Amino acid sequence: MITAYTDGGARGNPGPAGYGVHILDADGNTLAELVGPLGHATNNVAEYSGLIAALQWAHDHGHPRMRVRMDSELVIKQMRGEYKVKHAGLQALHADARRLLTRLDRVTFEHVRREQNKVADGLSNMAMDIAEGKPPAPAPQAPVPAPVVEAALLAPRAISIPRPPVPAPAHAGKGARASAPRFDFDLE
Repeated sequence: MITAYTDGGARGNPGPAGYGVHILDADGNTLAELVGPLGHATNNVAEYSGLIAALQWAHDHGHPRMRVRMDSELVIKQMRGEYKVKHAGLQALHADARRLLTRLDRVTFEHVRREQNKVADGLSNMAMDIAEGKPPAPAPQAPVPAPVVEAALLAPRAISIPRPPVPAPAHAGKGARASAPRFDFDLE
């Protein structure tokens, strides 16, 4: 199953608007990054436009199962049927998204926090820059996992820790300490 992170935004709401979509395969590899400048629109129109772009991409590229993750709780709850779509401008977009759902076998919707949606957020900001006529700033890259290094490769084969001798007191009588021995640790 592929995963689409989608985001939309409008500067000024309404204002210069756009959406960004980051689509990953089951192993977390990027399949596509979509950037859609929309001109002058609202934030919710941009959120729906990003969802529609993701659904259309999945259909066009033969991916019948999809997980949609977005930080718009309104769109998620409307798509799940938990909220009604009252705004006339969103009703048509909602209907378009529902029509696309019928072309796919399975689509799940998950609300995520904004911190988990950084790549799609960066792509939507690129789209808003384009809508404003600015050169787009580069989008953040998906985090690359650090290479796994086995602990055995990092551990030394033998450790030798010399201890300096403790000088004997001038009067070597009762309670005097002898010099400390040298300690060797062999880990092989």
